Amino acid sequence: MTTPRRALIVIDVQNEYVTGDLPIEFPDVQTSLANIGRAIDAARAAGVPVVVVQNVAPATSPLFARGTVGAELHSVVSSRAHDHFVEKSPAPIWPSGSPRGRSIR
Repeated sequence: MTTPRRALIVIDVQNEYVTGDLPIEFPDVQTSLANIGRAIDAARAAGVPVVVVQNVAPATSPLFARGTVGAELHSVVSSRAHDHFVEKSPAPIWPSGSPRGRSIR
């Protein structure tokens, strides 16, 4: 079998956006969740790898705090198989503080 040259990447489908402090208002979140579920199912049926990415912050964070319901993947994703999982942590945009005097490339 050859290495696939495509994948479905499912990013940050977490409870924080559904029942937490950052609810998605548009497009309708329930419609989006249903579409995400269908996309995952179609990818799996077609043999396209599914990569799930989850944003997790330190336990003291007000959003996506490790160990909280808000940080958990929504069940539309967690109930389905995936091929790869990536946990990402928020990083400061400006690692050394203020962007003043910096060049952005």
